[in-house]
Amino acid sequence: AKPVWATRDRSAQGFVVLAAVALFPLLFVALWVPDIINLRINDALHYQGRVSRIGFVDPEAEEVRNRIDSMRYHVFELTKPGQPIFDFSNQPAFYFFCDRPNPTRFYQVPILSPRRFQEEAIVELEKAKPALVIRRSPSGFDNFDNVDNTTRAQAVAAYIDAHYAYNRSVRGVELWTRKKPESRFELGSYMRRIRMPSEKELEVAGGRTRLVFPSVGSLPGANQSYWRSDLVLHNPMKQQMPLSLRYVTGDLKIDRRFTLAGGRSIRWEDVVRTLFGAPESRGVLWIESRGERGPVARVRTYDAAHEAKASLESPLTLREAATAGSDAPDLTLVGIPGGGQQLRRINIGVVNVGPIPASFRITVHTREGARVGRKVELGIPEDDSFLLADAETELMAALDENATVHVEVIAGTCVAYASAVGAGGDNQFIPAVPSPNSY
Repeated sequence: AKPVWATRDRSAQGFVVLAAVALFPLLFVALWVPDIINLRINDALHYQGRVSRIGFVDPEAEEVRNRIDSMRYHVFELTKPGQPIFDFSNQPAFYFFCDRPNPTRFYQVPILSPRRFQEEAIVELEKAKPALVIRRSPSGFDNFDNVDNTTRAQAVAAYIDAHYAYNRSVRGVELWTRKKPESRFELGSYMRRIRMPSEKELEVAGGRTRLVFPSVGSLPGANQSYWRSDLVLHNPMKQQMPLSLRYVTGDLKIDRRFTLAGGRSIRWEDVVRTLFGAPESRGVLWIESRGERGPVARVRTYDAAHEAKASLESPLTLREAATAGSDAPDLTLVGIPGGGQQLRRINIGVVNVGPIPASFRITVHTREGARVGRKVELGIPEDDSFLLADAETELMAALDENATVHVEVIAGTCVAYASAVGAGGDNQFIPAVPSPNSY
């Protein structure tokens, strides 16, 4: 008998094709179902251990448990029992775990996105005045379809920005508290923020780009110096770029939001004083934009009292960060200028750029790899920073081109840097480089 394809019987050939198409889903299911069964069996076998946490630990489940416990602690600290909170991060389970009511009938942001529902939600929020608003999901629930909640519910986001201020981050979740004194309630102003984004705007809206300048300031220093930082931002895109700037120093946290038109630049002299209204302080500047590409950003830091040479700094990103437990858990500082404390002063800074509290260890090593001096080991909360001023004195070791400074990240994710301040006010910024722990 000849093969079917060697004959001219179209009906037989069509039957074979139809049979192959019909069998393909069955073949797919046959290969897929065993994986599902194995997954379910594995879950069943480890259920008792996962619940009791004896004999089996699920890292993802542990992180969720830690996040819930941390959120409960901070929500209980910031609110009273029975006091309402509002979730703007698509994580409504926090209402249950924190035992706090929702002042609206909307438990997910996509549900309240229609115009009339946004208006209703804003009116209910103003009536209840919840003490706390939850923003940002470390799992990306607030950006699950590459549309941020600030774009999805623009009027509600505008109301929150007007009446609430960033308070703290808890394992990647942002907590915002009610501003004091109360801001004026302007429903019409919030509703006018609603507009349909263009397709090009939505194309670049997915994801977030976060930049950090670890040290900006406007304050007096040693030897009658006065340090200032100027900021320049440029939007290299054709489309406008919504930007969020946050200045953090101690308990002071200030947010500024604006939109930079395509191809435009903006500059602030003495940015801590002029943009954030926080003179006599030094802190961390965070810049966040939507999309995979952020603005071109530069900070110029200088001693205004002596007209000394300034440092021109580029921002640090997660590419310059080290994470505990990864292939590169160490941050290495090399090329620190020598000369002793009479010629320059060395400061070392560490910033937590991860979603959980971080801890780190700072040590000094010779060119042969031997450790010298003493170590400094500390922990810092989310989005916080640490500055080791006069590092040579604190570490009891001479720092120069022959020495390397290692910042070993024990927990979390960090970036690090050194600043060398000359006797005449000249300033040099030295970013740390992620590297494997080789000592």
